[in-house]
Amino acid sequence: MRILAPSAIRQNLLCAAALGLVFLSAPFPRLQIVIHVLLVLALAPRAGSPLSGALWAGAAGWALEGSLRLYPHLGGTAWADMTLTLLAGWMAGRWPLEGVKSWLARLAGLLVAHTLLVHLAVRLASGPHAWGFGWLWSLLSLPVWGWAVWRLMYTGPSPRLG
Repeated sequence: MRILAPSAIRQNLLCAAALGLVFLSAPFPRLQIVIHVLLVLALAPRAGSPLSGALWAGAAGWALEGSLRLYPHLGGTAWADMTLTLLAGWMAGRWPLEGVKSWLARLAGLLVAHTLLVHLAVRLASGPHAWGFGWLWSLLSLPVWGWAVWRLMYTGPSPRLG
């Protein structure tokens, strides 16, 4: 069973809302990391074209780096975000989803790759830095936000009662 892709307008509106939440959640860095990962791995890869997905991911990386005080601001996060978004979009086109379990498994694998690539890119850009536990919060909350994005993107609107 092939699952239909969401419309580009809907995807871009969801990406814009998530990017706004990255800025607004700056006082809460754990929540901010989760929203950032949600945008980069789940929303941006299906934003219409690879270019628009990469632009949303780059904006998310710069938004995250710009809002954290003790984090290096040299673009390592944006580069890693764009790379993983392009990889996730390629995977979505090559291997379509079968269901929510395969969606969550794909997101878990991409989350591990994102964590390693972000820390490698930031290390190359600015030297050693503290890792923090944002990756752990993203992994623990993956079933919640992964399922929510699945419901928003791939199942369509629910019928109204009444």
